[in-house]
Amino acid sequence: MKILDMYSKVYNESSHRGEVLGVHYMDTTDNMKNNYLDESDSHAVAGTRILLEMDIKKDEEVLHTSEYVYLATGASSLCHTSNFQWKRNVDVYLVVSVKNLGVWVQHLIHNVEHIYKVTGDERFELVIVDYQSGDLDVAAELRASSLPRWKVISMTGGFSRSGGLQAGIDYVTNPDAIVMTIDMHLTLPPGFVEYTRRHVVQGKMGFAPMFYRLNEGRTEVTRAGFWETLTYGLLGMYKSDWTTTGGFDVQKYTTKWGGEDWDAVDRLRSKGLELFRLGYPGLVHYYHTRAGMWGH
Repeated sequence: MKILDMYSKVYNESSHRGEVLGVHYMDTTDNMKNNYLDESDSHAVAGTRILLEMDIKKDEEVLHTSEYVYLATGASSLCHTSNFQWKRNVDVYLVVSVKNLGVWVQHLIHNVEHIYKVTGDERFELVIVDYQSGDLDVAAELRASSLPRWKVISMTGGFSRSGGLQAGIDYVTNPDAIVMTIDMHLTLPPGFVEYTRRHVVQGKMGFAPMFYRLNEGRTEVTRAGFWETLTYGLLGMYKSDWTTTGGFDVQKYTTKWGGEDWDAVDRLRSKGLELFRLGYPGLVHYYHTRAGMWGH
């Protein structure tokens, strides 16, 4: 039975009396472990969890729904997941750690400005943790931008990616906000903030979107490269889950560059959280050398 038919059945049986017009977007996660259909379940079940975004016609009005549903192995009907849903209108903080590389910082600010102009979303904030950049006044650049919400955190000493990101995480005081670590050398698609909301579930799941790494000399137009699967440089969780997992190990990775993201993911999983990974079309990483970067 097709997913659309199965969803139509469960939707109509829930007394909404609406007509499912079609699927707008669908993610699937197979072979789930430790995923409970409701809080009373005490055993692990296996199957497929599906994020469905659908258009539904009800009383001559077309409604847009977005929710996680569940298909247990061998089952012929879908279940609503009562304790596994994403939250709308949640604040999202985009955190990056920088030192110098002013051109890339400007690129990031303009990129995030574009997200704001396209979506009008005012429930996200760009947090730049700056290690005394000498080639750009980061705060002045942000003041001149159209972004309604931003923060510059000034740091001293040698550059530390893990230390900077952790400072950005610590800046967020709301446990019910999402914190997503990002990088300068990316283009974030206009829907990136909302896409992050959909794929982070408080107390249940973090999100590490995969980006397309461009080869040297390539652009988004003349693209050639590969999907990067060996890094978790973009990692999003609720602030409460960052607190539970301990965030980044700033002692072990004080000045060491690389491995801090894997370490954070290991501790995420050790606390029983899932991590969702998905190649996100339009999320691209530009080629750059490490020459002149943070001691290289």
